Amino acid sequence: MREDDNDLEVESDFFKSRSRIKNPKPQKKIFKEVEEKTATLVGDKKKRLRGNAYQHTKTGARPDLNGIVCRSSWESDVLRILQLFKIDFQFEPTTFYFPPDARGKIQAYLPDILLVKTEEYIEVKGMLDARGRNKLRKFKKHYPEEFKKFTVIISKTNKTNKFFFKKLGVNNILFYEHLKTLYANKISHWEGRK
Repeated sequence: MREDDNDLEVESDFFKSRSRIKNPKPQKKIFKEVEEKTATLVGDKKKRLRGNAYQHTKTGARPDLNGIVCRSSWESDVLRILQLFKIDFQFEPTTFYFPPDARGKIQAYLPDILLVKTEEYIEVKGMLDARGRNKLRKFKKHYPEEFKKFTVIISKTNKTNKFFFKKLGVNNILFYEHLKTLYANKISHWEGRK
């Protein structure tokens, strides 16, 4: 586990070590229309129900990501980094089911990304509520082999999330701010603030 939150090497090494491309060239703006479609899809504000966990996110299909529907700009930016490094991934490919609870209700957990070659799961986590923490604890308990290769991407300023994931025993904790510093200028459709 890292000691210094200002160290960018962890994030840089994570992607480089999983790619055959060590120094990817910056992407060029491919099509202006793709950029306009992305802005339209992401920028549309819809009335959302109270209590929706994704009410403040930019949910929508991303044309530059082959139409993948992401729930946030963070997810889409991480997928763009994987594309930049030509790392094979699948978006939300596997649902992990847990045994029924006392009321007979079955819960499940759906990690955001699977790195195909290394069979690693990545979760991009901005907000984390009690229900999400519970699912992650169950994921560790019922799927320990998959949990060993689990990576989470969070904000370095969210002390609650950092504490939770360290206590849970996640070995790979990456910070979105570091990814932004390293890759925002290399990716043509970066959604977060540059």
